[in-house]
Amino acid sequence: MRPSPEELPRVGSNRSSERSVYSRIAPDTEIDIAVTASHRLRALASLSGSLTDSLSPAGASDFIEQQALAVLAATSAVVVTLGAFPPALPSAGVKPSSGGHAPAQSLHLVHASGIPAEVRATLERLPIDAPMPLAEVARIGDPLFLQSEKDLLRYPDWGATMLAAGARAAAIVPVWANGELRGVLGLTWGAPRLFGEDERAFVITLGVMCAQAIMRSRLRASEVLAREAAERANSSKAHFLATISHELRTPINAVIGYTQLLTEEIYGPVSKLQREHLGRVRASGTHLLELVEELLSYARIEAGVEVVRAEKVLVSEVIEQSLVLVRPMADKKGLHIRVEGHAQPLELLTDVRKVRQILVNLLANAVKFTSAGDIVLIVHVDALEVVGTVSFEVADTGRGIAVENYDHIFDAFWQEDHTTAHNIGSTGLGLSVARQLARLLGGDVLLAHSKLTRGSTFVASLPITYAE
Repeated sequence: MRPSPEELPRVGSNRSSERSVYSRIAPDTEIDIAVTASHRLRALASLSGSLTDSLSPAGASDFIEQQALAVLAATSAVVVTLGAFPPALPSAGVKPSSGGHAPAQSLHLVHASGIPAEVRATLERLPIDAPMPLAEVARIGDPLFLQSEKDLLRYPDWGATMLAAGARAAAIVPVWANGELRGVLGLTWGAPRLFGEDERAFVITLGVMCAQAIMRSRLRASEVLAREAAERANSSKAHFLATISHELRTPINAVIGYTQLLTEEIYGPVSKLQREHLGRVRASGTHLLELVEELLSYARIEAGVEVVRAEKVLVSEVIEQSLVLVRPMADKKGLHIRVEGHAQPLELLTDVRKVRQILVNLLANAVKFTSAGDIVLIVHVDALEVVGTVSFEVADTGRGIAVENYDHIFDAFWQEDHTTAHNIGSTGLGLSVARQLARLLGGDVLLAHSKLTRGSTFVASLPITYAE
């Protein structure tokens, strides 16, 4: 079990007692164990600040090790994790071990400093049941402080190897994080060492900080991988939409074209009833093509392949091109669309197709949700300089939008009333695509105001001159 705060050694032990005891144990190899508490606190503060940086697990471990080597005068340091880090979730029916972690078959070396090659090789993948201090601490979760050669030789094979490598004392502490044993931090010294309470507490704290640093780095790595996976999935989705939309558009165009040929009696006369049916087929095909075009635009934007092809065009021309596409829908509902505002010729340098689609989407949205009244397109010009903007304000007298839905109206595929949306044949992409295209051109689309049963007003603001 993880030691409680009460069980951890306290910083600030009796230093004179430590000196006298240590002097009796090893008077000829006395090392400076009286590193001031303020020195260690500064080291911990430095660690806390530096470990917030974007370090890899190996980088975080290396930084911890270097601090231990510098502050404690250790000769080597090693960090191993308990199996994969973070530990995999246990399989069904497998209970966690008493150490507070899922069972692991081996320890994995994360980083090592000052470790001979032959010793490092044994730590690359260390069995959890190996007769070594690192494995024992991983199994039981308690720290080990080996103060002399005799203590090291409690683990005969490992002790002999460490003695041959020049080690004479060692501290092995568990790496705890979020109440779970994550791994082990090991330090060695080239001379026997008496570990006082404050020094033990310092080493244990290093272990905790090491775990937290490694976990943060792993979380950052996981976030990057998750983001990349999400981007790949989104790209695949957008590619699929683009492909299927293109494949749908081709046969729809064929249906519309052949219907037009039949209506014009190219292949022979048709009756009045047949002409009416052909008209419905063509209208339905045209509407279906509009929905597919909307999906295709959305797919291109989401895939990041939509490009801007700027050219010069008069505002009046792009407005008229947009009205040609929307007026049949308005006439069918008995609605009148009128244009007001700036009457002087104004030339834009922008992507004509995208501006036209923005206006069509805004006007079509107004027509779809308006049963009676007028739809007004008002043109405002804020300045005639190169940096000026032109605004297209589309106002309707339709059903309006509830206040609680203001934040959702530009969400892709969102519908305020699914029943009504199905009745009018909407994909829920019109406003979303209009806004994304406007932003691609350096402008934006906003909801100016709306009231239930009183209508809505949307404004598309675009730069007069597109700047890449």
